[in-house]
Amino acid sequence: MAPPQTKSRPTRPSYDKEALRERWRILGTDPEQSILILIVKACTPTFSRPDFGKTLQSIKANFVQRDYEGIFTEADNLQVYSAAYVPGRALCYYEIFSRPQLIKLLAQSTKVYAVGSGSGSELVSIAAAMTRVPCERQKVQLVMHDIGAWGDVLGQFEARIRTDWKMPVNALTCSYQQSDVLNPENEAQQTELISSADLITFMFVMNELFVNKKGAMALIQSLVGSMKKGAYLLVVESAGSFSYLKVGDKTYMVYTLLDAVKDFECVLSYDSLWYRHPDHLRYSIDIQNMRYFLRLYRKK
Repeated sequence: MAPPQTKSRPTRPSYDKEALRERWRILGTDPEQSILILIVKACTPTFSRPDFGKTLQSIKANFVQRDYEGIFTEADNLQVYSAAYVPGRALCYYEIFSRPQLIKLLAQSTKVYAVGSGSGSELVSIAAAMTRVPCERQKVQLVMHDIGAWGDVLGQFEARIRTDWKMPVNALTCSYQQSDVLNPENEAQQTELISSADLITFMFVMNELFVNKKGAMALIQSLVGSMKKGAYLLVVESAGSFSYLKVGDKTYMVYTLLDAVKDFECVLSYDSLWYRHPDHLRYSIDIQNMRYFLRLYRKK
C-alpha cells in the first residue's frame, strides 16, 4: 500500500503583498496618465518658454534632414525635445519594459546601460515599470549615455521620480555619461560599460548611429565581443523607412543585420508593433502613436 499523501501547504510569497499594493497605488489605475503628469511637472518651465514652438519646428525640420547632431548638440533644443518627444516614447517604453522578459530584470539586481537615453524616456519608463513589481530585491543601476548635455533634463526627471513616485536610491541609482558612443577614443570606457551590463538598450537611436556606418558597425562588433554571457540587448526602432540601411546596392532593415549575429539568441522578435495611447489621456501638446520594431537578444 502506498503511504498516504500529505497535502502540501501553499508557500508564502517571497515579497510583502501589502507593500506591493502600496507601490501599485503610485501610478494607480491609470498609469499612462500618471506618467504624463510627472512629465508635465518636470517640463513646466520649458512649456513657458516663448521660443518653444519655434524651437520645436526647427527640431522637426532637422529630423527630416537626418541632422541629428544639429538637434542634440544644440543646448537650447534639449529641454524642448524632451517636453515634446518623451511623453509618447515613455508611454511606449513603459509598455515594453512591462513585458515579462524585461520586468523580471527590474525586480532584482540589474545594471542597465541605455545608449542614446539622454532625453529621459528610458529613465521615466523604467522607473514607472519598477513601481509595478516587488521591491525587496530591487537594485537597478541605470547608466544613461548620450552625446548632448542632458544632465539638467535628467536631473529634473529624477527629482520628480524620487518625490512623486517615492523611488529610493537603493532601488534605483542613476548616472549619466556624456560622450560620443562612436568615438574610437572612448573605446576603453565603452568596453567597460558594455561588459558590465546585464541589459543594454538602443531605443530609437540605432538609425541615428548608422548615419556613421563605419562607427556603428564597430560598435556592434564591440557589443558582440564584450557583452557577457546571458546579458540582454534590447533594440527598439522605427518600423518605417527611417530604419532602412543601404549596403552596396541593397537595402535592409537594421534588424536584419542584428538577426544575423550568431552570438545572439533572439528572445523577442517583432517586425512591426503599434503603441496607441488611450484616447482619454491629456498632455500639454499632442502625443503621437508609435509604430516600431522590437528585438530582444540574449548573448550566448
